[in-house]
Amino acid sequence: MATTQEDHARCFVLRPNIGLYWRTTLRVYVLVVIVSLTVATSFALAGYWPILPFAGVELLALGAALYVTARRGRYREVVRVGEHRIEIEKGYRGPEETWVFDRTWSEVVLDPPEHQWYPSRLVIRSRGDSVELGAFLTEPERKRLGRELQRCVGPMGIGSREPPGNEYEQ
Repeated sequence: MATTQEDHARCFVLRPNIGLYWRTTLRVYVLVVIVSLTVATSFALAGYWPILPFAGVELLALGAALYVTARRGRYREVVRVGEHRIEIEKGYRGPEETWVFDRTWSEVVLDPPEHQWYPSRLVIRSRGDSVELGAFLTEPERKRLGRELQRCVGPMGIGSREPPGNEYEQ
């Protein structure tokens, strides 16, 4: 999670904490494919030919899992709190979903979990609409984001009059 102050707006960028970059993931996958196919081919040449199709299926499943994980790492939620409105964008390569709320009529709510082992839900509500934020965040991160958003959203929020904050990563 990162936050910045830009031209009368406070911007929060939320993204999942997935460590590997796509190029690194691709290099590791190619290395695994080379090693696996070398071993499978040597067994096939020794007469154990059924190993090849199973190795192929295994490598396809691993490739699909790595792709899904890498794609999930590109997900972003961007919340911009301006003087008069709140813009929320969610998407992978760019904004796929967008919400715009009037800041005065909005509230930030951290809904407690239904059961002890469930996570809480951070929601911005305005005039009957609501948007959940940071479902992928840990509980302490979600609480900290909720406090930050409550400070700058709503009729009593200080919004853009707040001094510029430091960027922070977690």
